[in-house]
Amino acid sequence: MGSSTRDQLDKRPTPIFRQRLEFLLLTQREDVLSRAKVVISEYYLTFKQFPSLENAGTGRELNNAQIVLIAQEEKESIKDFSGRVEVLLQRFPRSWILTVLHESSLRENLAGTQNDRVIPLSPSEFFNTLKFEYICLQKARSQFFEMAPTDLFPMTELPFTVSVRLPMNQKFLGVAYKGLVLSETKYQRLKAVDSIFFQIQDGPSYYRYINTYFDASGAALKKKARALFLSVCSLWLEMNEYLLFDFKSNSEVKVRECYTRLLEQATALIDLMATEESLWDVFRESVQNDLFVQFRSPWIATYAALMCKKSGQGDPLVAFISGLFADVGLFDISDGTAAKYLQKGDKDLNENESKELSKHPVLSLNRCLIKKLPLNEAVKSVLVTVHERHDEKGYPNQVPADKLSLEAQAIRFAGLIDLGVRTTMAETGVGFRFMKEKLWEKEQSAPGSFSLEFLNSIAESLI
Repeated sequence: MGSSTRDQLDKRPTPIFRQRLEFLLLTQREDVLSRAKVVISEYYLTFKQFPSLENAGTGRELNNAQIVLIAQEEKESIKDFSGRVEVLLQRFPRSWILTVLHESSLRENLAGTQNDRVIPLSPSEFFNTLKFEYICLQKARSQFFEMAPTDLFPMTELPFTVSVRLPMNQKFLGVAYKGLVLSETKYQRLKAVDSIFFQIQDGPSYYRYINTYFDASGAALKKKARALFLSVCSLWLEMNEYLLFDFKSNSEVKVRECYTRLLEQATALIDLMATEESLWDVFRESVQNDLFVQFRSPWIATYAALMCKKSGQGDPLVAFISGLFADVGLFDISDGTAAKYLQKGDKDLNENESKELSKHPVLSLNRCLIKKLPLNEAVKSVLVTVHERHDEKGYPNQVPADKLSLEAQAIRFAGLIDLGVRTTMAETGVGFRFMKEKLWEKEQSAPGSFSLEFLNSIAESLI
């Protein structure tokens, strides 16, 4: 992780104590421990380490560990290793089980697990890519979204559990449970709390609640836009559970069902973009946690769709879905190159890093196809041309300018906007609108990366 990301994390409130056990290491393999502790130290994850489950003993703290990591030993068969995993699933009913396979197992016919709580990683995925860092941040630090107490109404039935975060140990405590009617007394107590939370997996339920009790104007419209954005983030994370990992599988029926729900939420979000309200800042400020500081696809997808919708150029739904999955291939290149690109863009990459990065558009498409995402042909085409340029100097194929779609240009411009949020705005304190305008002026004064036709068409949509 680079200094830019670290600076953003350091600006967030840090608890005096973090007593919640985030990581339990149950392995003797030095290579696995060394890699795990790099990520643990980067994000100050609380952890405990034991050679095996037998050495760990018992205790409520251990039983509630958020992530349990074990590694297959060199001469351990897949059958025996799977047996150990089954024991852990029973011993730690609330934990995510992260398993690191041994190189020798890759020669076997591995169908992949469909158990929701098991995340298997190949040696390459664990040691060489961002997948391990991603899953650690998601499972340890990104299980809740923040909401305002005024999002709730008394005497309504809650479709999700409302939690508060305890300041001393950062644990989340449920205080108003799913399915119960929120009493006036409970509502007044919640209004006195600075922040309340709901689980990320309940993003779609949160949106349905907001959509039911708020109208579509002014501040209420912005609440709906944020709720839809959070719902999309929730579904994106759900799809990533099996999309990113080689040995994590799901049935085609479930993949299609999740993708259909994602399309429905994306369509509703795009419909809101047709209003006169400016939603740029709503989306920019929607989420802050350790995972989303670094992995930004939902913002890039949303900014691209917003430009297409407001300008009337291109298909905003194609731009949105393409933007959401355009960087999937970054998880299949080295973590050093991928992290450097995510933090600073492609300007500071050396020759070898640039060559490696140029492979990721095709890798993104390939992973989506292998995992059987039902993408249409327009999205497939955009996925492999997001990094092409109007002057035909992009990658991976230097496509002719007349073959470069408006959606692909919108996604790449959205990526520059998001990079500006995390660099220029964070470093100088300039406003969001000012930063977007200066970025547009820079590209317009030196055309080549984008066509003048595209830049002129999106000018007013940036306001």
